[in-house]
Amino acid sequence: MAHSFDIPFEGPSDKILEKAKKAIEAGNGTMSGDPSKGSFSLPAGISKVKGEYLVENSTLKVTITDKPIYVSGDMIENILKKHLA
Repeated sequence: MAHSFDIPFEGPSDKILEKAKKAIEAGNGTMSGDPSKGSFSLPAGISKVKGEYLVENSTLKVTITDKPIYVSGDMIENILKKHLA
């Protein structure tokens, strides 16, 4: 089941997306897209966390589309928010 959440930000979207890309790549993941929408994937044990993003106004809208059963959507949300704060 998908888990969606919003991350408000200030300034241009390319700044938060660059920060997100660096964090995801530091975890051996990948992120692709443009300044308005895209997707990401990163390893989580023997599985992967996969998701999509959409930028609307000053909000990064994230949807986790696939994740290991042992990792909660709330845990992923908290980790992403921590890295993008």
